[in-house]
Amino acid sequence: MKGLSSMNKRLSQFSVVALMLGLLSACGGSGMSDLEKFVASAYKDSKPEIEPLPEMKPFSAFAYSAYDMDDPFNVTNVIGEASTADTSSTLRPDANRPSEPLEAFPLDALRMVGTMIKDGTSWVVMQTTQGTAHFLKTGNYMGQNDGQIKEIDSEQQLVVLEETFLNSSNRWETREVELTVEE
Repeated sequence: MKGLSSMNKRLSQFSVVALMLGLLSACGGSGMSDLEKFVASAYKDSKPEIEPLPEMKPFSAFAYSAYDMDDPFNVTNVIGEASTADTSSTLRPDANRPSEPLEAFPLDALRMVGTMIKDGTSWVVMQTTQGTAHFLKTGNYMGQNDGQIKEIDSEQQLVVLEETFLNSSNRWETREVELTVEE
């Protein structure tokens, strides 16, 4: 019995597929012959208009003849010749002065921890990236640009350094840098 029902099932599936194929074949006639004729003859005599290509202008080469003139982008045109350091400047740091321990660190590697007054002298407490603390007073040096402490303000927790450095034109300059306690 079981074999008979599966056979009936297959037979009904086959008949459905055959019926669908028969219906599809009925759709495929030559009922589109008039459409094919229209498409073939509709644009037979007309040509599309295409714009002509633009006219190419002849290229004229430019001959650069200012090789012997000054370069307008050269830095020396703005700030002067930078071949040697300005040795005549009075701002030049003292090369014979013994260096202090915190001059080995850039300022961004130092952290101001606080200030204090001891025996009437203001002191600043600086901490290195290694965690060591150093006590400095006015006149001490720190940082890699010969930064000398000019002022310690204990009330505002502020230290003013005067750095001496070579600028981009190899001339000695000074600038003031303020350090405060980081919260």
